[in-house]
Amino acid sequence: MTMPRFIHFLTLAREQTALIVDICAESDLLSRAQLLHYLEHHGVAAGLKESLIDDLCQAAILLEEHNQGFIVNPAVVDLVNYYERRGRLISATFLRDQMLNIAELTERLQRELFATEADRTAILDTIDNLYRLVREVREAGSEHYIACMRLLGDIKRSGGKQPIEQRLYELETAQRRYIEPLRALIDPSGDYVPRIAQLHRHVGELGRQDVLLAQSQELDHRRLRLASDLHFIDHELLRGFAVIVDTARTLLRSLFDEKSLKDALAFCLAHLDQVWVALDTTTLVAVGRNVTQATPLEGQESFFADVVHRRLLPQPRALSINQPEQCRAEDLVLSESRIWQTIAATGNIGSWPTFAVHTFSGYAEEEQLRAMVLPLLRPHPQITLMLNDQLFVHELSTQTLHMHDFGVRWEEHYAR
Repeated sequence: MTMPRFIHFLTLAREQTALIVDICAESDLLSRAQLLHYLEHHGVAAGLKESLIDDLCQAAILLEEHNQGFIVNPAVVDLVNYYERRGRLISATFLRDQMLNIAELTERLQRELFATEADRTAILDTIDNLYRLVREVREAGSEHYIACMRLLGDIKRSGGKQPIEQRLYELETAQRRYIEPLRALIDPSGDYVPRIAQLHRHVGELGRQDVLLAQSQELDHRRLRLASDLHFIDHELLRGFAVIVDTARTLLRSLFDEKSLKDALAFCLAHLDQVWVALDTTTLVAVGRNVTQATPLEGQESFFADVVHRRLLPQPRALSINQPEQCRAEDLVLSESRIWQTIAATGNIGSWPTFAVHTFSGYAEEEQLRAMVLPLLRPHPQITLMLNDQLFVHELSTQTLHMHDFGVRWEEHYAR
C-alpha cells in the first residue's frame, strides 16, 4: 500500500469507524442496495453516498466484485476483529453505580407491585427504566469482561518488553480503575447480590399479574427480556467479574514475586564482596537429583533470601570437567554389513545365538539381540538357516531370553 493510499485509509477509518465495523460483520457479498442501506443507517447524506463508496474502494476497504457487488477486504476484517472486538474498558465505578441503581429501582418496583391499588403507568415506567439499565449493564459488562481479560493477558505477555516496575504500574492502574470496584458486586454480603435475587422474585411476581399484563403487551415483552438479561447477569456476568478479580490477584502476586526475586539477585550481584565473605560455612549440594523443570519463583526467592541474610553462603571451588572419550560408531552400533561379513568369514556356524553373544560381547545388549534375530527377520540370498531342536537360554540384565537355537551357513555358490 502506497503512503497516500495508507493516509486515505487512516482518514476513512477515523471518520467512518462505526460504518466499517458494521460492514465487516457481513460475511457474504454486499449488493449495492445493502451498502446504501448501511450508509443511510449511519447518517450519510444522499449526495455523498456514491463518493463515499468510491473512497472505500480506493482505500482498499471495499473490493468491487461482478454485478455491482462488494466484499470487505479480508485484511481489514482481520484488523477490525483484532482491535474492535477486543471489548471496551469502562470505569468499573460507573458500572458498579449502574448496578446499584438497579437495586434502588428494585425497591421502587416492590412498592408499586404491593401497593393497595396497582398503578399500571408507574409499573410500566419502572420496568422501562430497569430494562434500559439492565440491558446497558449486560452489554457494557460483557465488553468490560473481555477487555479486562485481554488487558491482563497483555500485561502478562509483556514480560520481555517492559520492566517489572512498568508492568506493576499498569496492573495497579487497571486494578484501581477497572477491577477493584467490581468486588462490591460479587460480595454476597454487599448491596447488589441480595437485591438481584429480590429483583428476580419481583419479575416472577409480575408474571402472575394476569390482569395487568393483559392491559399492556409491551409490559409483558419487557418483563420477559428483563428476566433473560437478569439471568445472564446473575449466571454469567458476575462469575466473569469474579474471574477477573482472581486473575488480577494472581498476576499481581506473580509480579511481586518476580520483583522480589530480581531485587534479591540485584543485591547479591551488587554486594559480592559482602555476600561471599563468610567462607567458613558449608555449601549445601543436592546430589542424585534430576531436575525436570525450572524451580518455582518461591523456591528461587527463598534461596536468594538465604544468601542475602547470610544463612547460606557458597564455598567456591574449581570446576573439573572429564574430557569426552572418542570412539567409532562401528564400536557402538552393529551394522547389517558387519553381521553378514562375520558370517561369511566363519562360513558354517552351528549355533548362531551362542556365537553372536561371544563374538559381539563388547556391544550393548540391544545390539546383541539385534544380531541374534537378524538372520530370521532379514533373509539373505547367501545364508542358509539350520534349525536345531534345542533351546537357547541367555541371561540379560533385565530379563531371561528363551528362543529356539539355529545355525547359519554361508553358501559360496551364490557368490558373484
